[in-house]
Amino acid sequence: MEANLQKPDNNLVWAILVTIMCCLPFGIVSIIKAASVDNLWIAGKYDEAYQAAADARKWAWIGVGSGLFVVVVYVILLVFVGMAGAMAGLQ
Repeated sequence: MEANLQKPDNNLVWAILVTIMCCLPFGIVSIIKAASVDNLWIAGKYDEAYQAAADARKWAWIGVGSGLFVVVVYVILLVFVGMAGAMAGLQ
């Protein structure tokens, strides 16, 4: 059965990109999980390696989602502050 197992992608590239571009705390968690995949696989802990890869992917997506959320809120605030400033200038 172990001969059919394929090492999971550790998602390290996504973890690093999220850390640099989106959200540092979630990206660091993702990097830690991604870095453990290869060691777990070599140690023969295949289920734990798959779980670590899934966790790395999950935290990367959480980082992307939170980064996008912050950007959307920031843009909305800029629009409302700009509109309030324009309305105050009309009076």
